[in-house]
Amino acid sequence: MPKLAFIFLCLLAFSLASPPSVVAQTDDSQVKIDEIVVTGNKRVAAGTVLSYLPVRVGDRVTRGSLSIALERLFETELFNDIDIALDGAVLTVSVVENPIINRVNIEGNDALSDERLLEVLDIQPRRVYTRRLALEATQRLIEIYQASGRYAAVVEPQIIELDENRVDLAFVVDEGPLIKISRITFTGNERFSDNALKRTISSRERKWFAIFSTSDKYDEARLDYDIRLLRQFYLSRGYADIEVTRAQGGLLPDRTGFAVNFLLEEGQRYKVNKVNLSSEIENVDTDELAAMFVFGDDGWYDVRALEQGLLDLTNKLGSLGYAFVNVDPEVLTDPESAMLDINVSVGKARKNFIERIEIVNNVRTKDSVIRREFELVEGDAFNQVKLDESIRNVRNLGFFSDVSVRNLVGSSDEQTITEMTVEEQSTGELSIGVGYSSLEKTSVSFGIDERNFLGSGRALALSLDFSQSRSNFRVGVAEPYLFGRNLTGRAGLFNQRTKQSSVTINKTGFDLGISFDAAKDYYHGVGYELSQSKTTEKSTTATSITGENGAQILTSAASYTVGQDRLDNRFDPTEGTLLELRQELAGIGGDAKYYKVTGRAAYYKPINFNTFFFGVKGRASHVAGLGEKVTQSQRFFLGGRDVRGFALSGIGPRDTGSTAAVGGNTLVTGTVEVLSRLGISKDLNMRWTLFSDFGSVWDTDYPSGVTGASDKSIRTSVGVGLLWDTVLGPLSFYWANPTSKKSYDKTKTFQFAIGTRL
Repeated sequence: MPKLAFIFLCLLAFSLASPPSVVAQTDDSQVKIDEIVVTGNKRVAAGTVLSYLPVRVGDRVTRGSLSIALERLFETELFNDIDIALDGAVLTVSVVENPIINRVNIEGNDALSDERLLEVLDIQPRRVYTRRLALEATQRLIEIYQASGRYAAVVEPQIIELDENRVDLAFVVDEGPLIKISRITFTGNERFSDNALKRTISSRERKWFAIFSTSDKYDEARLDYDIRLLRQFYLSRGYADIEVTRAQGGLLPDRTGFAVNFLLEEGQRYKVNKVNLSSEIENVDTDELAAMFVFGDDGWYDVRALEQGLLDLTNKLGSLGYAFVNVDPEVLTDPESAMLDINVSVGKARKNFIERIEIVNNVRTKDSVIRREFELVEGDAFNQVKLDESIRNVRNLGFFSDVSVRNLVGSSDEQTITEMTVEEQSTGELSIGVGYSSLEKTSVSFGIDERNFLGSGRALALSLDFSQSRSNFRVGVAEPYLFGRNLTGRAGLFNQRTKQSSVTINKTGFDLGISFDAAKDYYHGVGYELSQSKTTEKSTTATSITGENGAQILTSAASYTVGQDRLDNRFDPTEGTLLELRQELAGIGGDAKYYKVTGRAAYYKPINFNTFFFGVKGRASHVAGLGEKVTQSQRFFLGGRDVRGFALSGIGPRDTGSTAAVGGNTLVTGTVEVLSRLGISKDLNMRWTLFSDFGSVWDTDYPSGVTGASDKSIRTSVGVGLLWDTVLGPLSFYWANPTSKKSYDKTKTFQFAIGTRL
């Protein structure tokens, strides 16, 4: 007992002798901070460190609160190491700063440029370096290489230490081989072959000859798009229960390519039993709206027909003034009967009024230039038909590469904000060219064309071109909305010289005119031209009579044009009609006296849900002398673009001696064509066309010495073409073969053109 008592007394004495600071450092004890000291900082000011520190002088702290303070400082990513020590009432913060990035380099890259990779990294000099920054940047580089088809790419970050706590950050890249899709397979497809489905999707198997193709690159996003294409393919053929999933594409064992497999459950093929339409909008004919859903004579379900019906239904309600309508389709299938019903519900809606029209993204073009093309103004009742016409009008200006419209809810349910977004394109062109062709030999051209001068919508043009067969000079100006009204005024000066074999025609003068649009897409125009021409026959072998050889002829002519333009696009039509009649009367003073009339017509229609576009167009012209004969400079010539497969002026009456074209008093020409981009990647902006052209020109008031003067035989040709929309403008390549011609006609199989198709 005495021994145990002695041990107990010793422990009690030791505990009483322990210093108070030990007690203060227990987890639950608090210490009042009298001073905070920052050490080790060189670049970061002590005040900055203190601003991040969640502790102030006078605060009472525990070990738990100091751990939180340590985490806060590390979260700033300014420091590589931090130590917080508490010595009595003094808190000492010791830091080791992270280095500053001096420069970022990419090494070992070849397929992708430094500029592109550095843009992806987006790491600027003077930024604080952290290990996490390097790892995240490495991952971004690997992802961009994988998106480029290089799934074996390896990226290693390295730092090079410099003085003053700076580093150079380098990413060493081993790009690896370009790995493409070697095999695409389908599982579960019984109705359609693998080849048919391969033609449906956008991804392609690697082919040795497709060296510029990107569609054989393994791309997760593209494969997700392929799933949607496969679903659309089946849904448009009656398979309403189609399910498409994709097994994970994997590298082949030899790592030479990817194998991709699509899993399909085709399900039953359905016919449409009936379309039921219910509407919460009063006073609308539901039977008329339901009749907009047309599924063809066979009645097979087609999701494209359903979507077109929904679009027609929405546009119909829009024309009645309902801008925001909730239309909900429901497809109910019955596998046993292989029939389905479609229930379309039209929700509540109120008639809307245009509260505001907003123009977005027009940096150069003035708002007023766009607004004056609108068929609607603020305060009008909403009308989808007029809005579509407004969109077409703005597109037809030719100032914008894209025009889109959104209808937004205004300040109330009955108000609509119409927002038009435009993407401006270059409207000015400076062209200088030197060329050679079999038709015109060497040619030199210079042109300045501005269709939207200073964003005002005015057009200015100056052109000069010279060749062995022609020389033209023209300067012109066009003013839309002349005098603030719906009038377009134009004026121009010109000088033309045309050489047709042995005949040379010189013509100098000016023209002016005014045109305006009327209701229902009609337009009218009046014009006047005053010119002086001289025709000279230089060939000693020519046997025909021009009717004006060596004479100066003054022509004073007035013209009137009326037409109706319902084409969706004036420059590249795919749908709609055009009708135009132009009359010209010469004899208001001057020497020439004739009446000339020209009629034009065009019709375009999309087929199979915009897969193909069918078009037909034609022109007929006639000129008759008023008390005198029609001379050669007033006649019509045919060939070239009008009837492809024939040379310029290659059709019609010709001089028996010189074989030069002499033209005719009457002309007819036309084209039937089909256009599509089927089978061509949309990324190429190319389309193909199959066409047949026909035409003829005949009659001359001077038939002596002319071959085929009264021959009305129609010449025909068939051909194919490629239409390519480039940054330089629309390019056209045509190969045509005449199927009906005369022995004296001149042919040309290949033609190249820049410009519109109408």
